[in-house]
Amino acid sequence: MIFLFGPPGVGKGTQADLLVDRYNFKKFSMGDVLREEITIVSPTGKKVEEYLKKGVLAPDDIVFELVEDFVIENLNDRILFDGFPRNLNQAIELEKLLARHSKKITLAIELHLTKEELIKRILGRLYCPKCGAVYNEVTNPPKTPDICDECGSHLEKRKDDNLEVIENRLKVYEELTKPLSDYYKSLGVLVSIDASGTKEDVYKQIVKVLDGYIK
Repeated sequence: MIFLFGPPGVGKGTQADLLVDRYNFKKFSMGDVLREEITIVSPTGKKVEEYLKKGVLAPDDIVFELVEDFVIENLNDRILFDGFPRNLNQAIELEKLLARHSKKITLAIELHLTKEELIKRILGRLYCPKCGAVYNEVTNPPKTPDICDECGSHLEKRKDDNLEVIENRLKVYEELTKPLSDYYKSLGVLVSIDASGTKEDVYKQIVKVLDGYIK
């Protein structure tokens, strides 16, 4: 059970996808799971959709219902938690949940970057509205400016990628998620990775660490 975390814009999603390919992880990404539940119109998905319509986060009891379902479904596989848990309470509850199934977090990998670089990267994010491909003007630019390499569609920026929203999200991260560093350090499973290099450089650093844990 691996936990990958870090502030918005640090490149968690990109690294998570690369690690899934290399180690055959089953990836738990809360955003992906919630969207899937809504898409299949499950009872939980209906509840989640109501909260999202109000612009609030789904409560932890619903979140952990989904987490436990995922853990049980993939009990014999390697699981990568991408950006979850988001706060100390969720981290403690996740440990209890995993313990019920004789599992635990083996490694917590924190990607870190300066605030200035994070803002620069987030403002440079691009996505393809047609095929979902993601790019970054700073770290992973498309071959042709503003054009998707995969399908040739025009790339767009996310509406919430503006300076005011970004600074608020980074503040929330510092208040809620950053304390996880101390928590996982106390458990002896924290590894910090400098994410200032290219995605390939960061990937190599993570692989070097994981290869020592995964045989």
